[in-house]
Amino acid sequence: MRTTSLKSIYLSREELKVAISDFLTHRSGRSDLAFHLDENECEMAWDSNGKEFTISIDGEVKDKQSL
Repeated sequence: MRTTSLKSIYLSREELKVAISDFLTHRSGRSDLAFHLDENECEMAWDSNGKEFTISIDGEVKDKQSL
């Protein structure tokens, strides 16, 4: 991570992936999804209107609701 001012933080692709994985594990209780993110390739991008950040993870994971 590098910072250029108090208002800008630049994260590498890998740093962002780790931050999202940590969020999934510690804040949302989805350690299964965090593990899946850690173990698979992913694509990250803003949606077409710039309001949501999308993470598309390769592979499949069993959703808790479908068990």
